Amino acid sequence: MVVIDAASPTPPPYIQLWAQLARQIQERSLVVGTRLPTIRRLAADLGLAVNTVGRAYRELEEPG
Repeated sequence: MVVIDAASPTPPPYIQLWAQLARQIQERSLVVGTRLPTIRRLAADLGLAVNTVGRAYRELEEPG
């Protein structure tokens, strides 16, 4: 589960999203091969802009 906190000292939201997903991947709570929600779906679910979620996804893809 991902939660974006507008009052968090870790802005912007894409960093919060990236960090939470990266942590889930490292902890193996997000299993390899698991399909993430589409950018549009996750953006709608979290109340974020599509570009924000897209940027977080791109940042996750860069290191492999």
